[in-house]
Amino acid sequence: MKRVAAFFLALAAAQGLTLVDKGKSGYSIVLSAQASPSEQRAAQELQRFVEEMSGARLPVSSDDKPVRGPMVLVGDSAALRKLKLQVPFDKLGPEGFVLQAAGNNLIIAGGRQRGTMYGVYTFLDQLGCRWFTREVSRIPKLSTITVTRYAKPELHQPAFEYREPFITEAWDKDWAARNRTNGNHSQLDASTGGKLQYYPFVHSFYELVPPKEYFAEHPEYFSFIDGKRRTERGQLCLTNPDVLRVVIARVEAWIKAHPDATIFSVSQNDWEGWCECDRCRRAEMEEGGQHSGPLLRFVNAVAESIGQRHPDKLIDTLAYWYTENPPLKVRPVKNVRIRLCPIGICVSHSFGQCPRSSYFHKNLQAWSKITSQLYIWHYNTNFSHYPLPFPDFDELAADIPLYKQHGVVGLFMQGAYAAGGGGEASELRAYVLARQLWDASTNVDQAVQEFLEGVYGAAAGPLRAYFDLLHGEVRGPGGRHLWIFNVPDYSAGFQAKAAELFAKAEAAASDEATRRRVLKAKLPLEYYGLLRDTDFDVHGSQWGPADVASLKPRALDLFARMRTFGIQSIHEGQELARDEKHYTEMSSVPLFTLENGQWRADVVPELNARVVRLIDKSTGRDTMRRFPPGEGAYPFVGGQVASVHADYYAKALDVTWTVDSHSTERLILLGQCANGLRVRRIFELNTAGLHTSTVVENAGQAPVPAALQVRAEYTPGDIDSAAMSFTRISGQRVEQRFITPDHEPTDKYTWNGGDKPSREWKLLQGGGLPLYVRFQDEQVGRTFLSWTAKSRAGVQFLLWSPEKLLKPGESLRLDADYGAVRP
Repeated sequence: MKRVAAFFLALAAAQGLTLVDKGKSGYSIVLSAQASPSEQRAAQELQRFVEEMSGARLPVSSDDKPVRGPMVLVGDSAALRKLKLQVPFDKLGPEGFVLQAAGNNLIIAGGRQRGTMYGVYTFLDQLGCRWFTREVSRIPKLSTITVTRYAKPELHQPAFEYREPFITEAWDKDWAARNRTNGNHSQLDASTGGKLQYYPFVHSFYELVPPKEYFAEHPEYFSFIDGKRRTERGQLCLTNPDVLRVVIARVEAWIKAHPDATIFSVSQNDWEGWCECDRCRRAEMEEGGQHSGPLLRFVNAVAESIGQRHPDKLIDTLAYWYTENPPLKVRPVKNVRIRLCPIGICVSHSFGQCPRSSYFHKNLQAWSKITSQLYIWHYNTNFSHYPLPFPDFDELAADIPLYKQHGVVGLFMQGAYAAGGGGEASELRAYVLARQLWDASTNVDQAVQEFLEGVYGAAAGPLRAYFDLLHGEVRGPGGRHLWIFNVPDYSAGFQAKAAELFAKAEAAASDEATRRRVLKAKLPLEYYGLLRDTDFDVHGSQWGPADVASLKPRALDLFARMRTFGIQSIHEGQELARDEKHYTEMSSVPLFTLENGQWRADVVPELNARVVRLIDKSTGRDTMRRFPPGEGAYPFVGGQVASVHADYYAKALDVTWTVDSHSTERLILLGQCANGLRVRRIFELNTAGLHTSTVVENAGQAPVPAALQVRAEYTPGDIDSAAMSFTRISGQRVEQRFITPDHEPTDKYTWNGGDKPSREWKLLQGGGLPLYVRFQDEQVGRTFLSWTAKSRAGVQFLLWSPEKLLKPGESLRLDADYGAVRP
């Protein structure tokens, strides 16, 4: 008899369930009298959207009351158990669920925390419902709703246990729940089954051991850097047993104060500054020379202690920046979550294919071999300029499945997160990411298309053409590499073509609301144009944008329109008012030119006495690195410059510069620091190149610590074949290419003592004449070299004088020569 009954149940299911027939329904929604808050929400949402689709309102009833007719069983209940379907609740976890037809009944049941709720949203999704933004959804009109696909039970689990599109527009409670995300920053509450909650979220070292509380009496708790304990831009001494004791106690206090949190952060500060004490260095050497070694040893010790008393709590740390490479021996214990952060990858191409990102693919593979609980902190915006056009959808489409293939279990997708939102394509990106995080096999192209059609209606065609135009800039053999802090150079015709498409989209908008959405989508293109026109260059005896007068009203108008959309910030950590002030105060500044038959040098005193251009007239090429407008501290970047510091680790002192004398081939600038130091900079052209002499003198009445730095940034002809070359003071010859397949496309080196270059560095370009920096060994206490293949590639040569306590009247001097090696 049981087999016969099962046969007829299956037959009925195969023929389909008609929940609503021509706007009417005999179905009831039934859930347990003890239903969780999210299960109650699930029943209410199912009722709401079925009615919106069909006009039929299905009554909601609990299983402690009799129900007549067929049922939609939402969640585990006595009514469900009577059907004896053996739903595998023990395997579904908090977020998995089953969709199943049994006779005339429909079952949507899963984990009580969020699983049943996600089951309802998945069911509605399969009927065609979409929640694109907070304001725009697509709820199809269906007078008849027939379900035919659940003759066999469908078991669903999210692709990742932790799913967070960290984008302002993704934080709304209803949007997040309906799009099945569970991130820490979403406004999810008990009614949505809560969320995966952190405390604190990240970069917690100085919250664990506050310097104001501990440094005065225990400097040994903090990083030993350059010969002394420091807290400014430092970390913790992770081999100090007392630091471990303090951190464990602090985490215990956090757990008590934040019982709803499930993950507690024990993670490095957001800068370098690792401890260089003998014990920390020894731990690094034991772990293959990796900074991640002492960090993971420390985090494991915290986790093991916490786990003894709180087995349900997890400890989170970062594999980030200087700790991204995995350690040699130590492995994360079971209650540790590693968040691997690919901050250096190219974001326009998959890390599985892009040579600029191959180093990260190697790291991902290595970490995935030593932990089955790997999280990822992925970046998907330009943090220097939230509005910049950012074509990363191809990369996301390829890399989220790759994360899944490598066993990643959680994804934090950091986008534009400023109050007010408004990052480039943020709503589209949040929607597509949410779908990928739930199902890594999501067809991204299809998701983009349905969003554009749902949000922009008749204007979707031109906007899809713009989307493809923008992504065409990074596709194919010549596609551009993009990074998360660098300003891109798109092709010459991109702006004009894009503007035409937006004009068509605006004309096609069928109502004012849609037109407003089009205008908002156009803001990134306008901002990109504004940045490009803010490029500083030589205009007579001035250095600045070509038309400052027109830039100001244009910028202020753009920012005012941004504000009408609620946008409050367009850079990470900066308010829009700062941009308004920047353009209001923008002006050209005086420039002084030195020139002979072979070279031309342009110097701008107001940009820290900077050589902004050094042109080899035989080739017409500017050897100095020029940054794109808007990148870094533009225009205070690139070229050749000097600065004064208290020591090698201290920030540069502010210097006020005046012109002492200027002739065709010689310029002398005088500088004054607030602490009484005076600076003298001499620039001289000769046939070989540019000679600079920088002197800092203590003109005060008390001793002042000082270190002098001079640096120059060159642009290599071809970074892929470029190399550095020098002979150490010890006599060892060094020649090293910059680009290697196992390394991030940027690096830096510091050399002291016998490892320092002697008298000269060379930049071997792989095309064009080698460039050099020459100096006097006795004047140099330390050397530093950095390079990058990102954006407009560059190589920085940096010289330090010795650190010295200057008595009144004493001085430090650094001479340097810059030029090209000629045959």
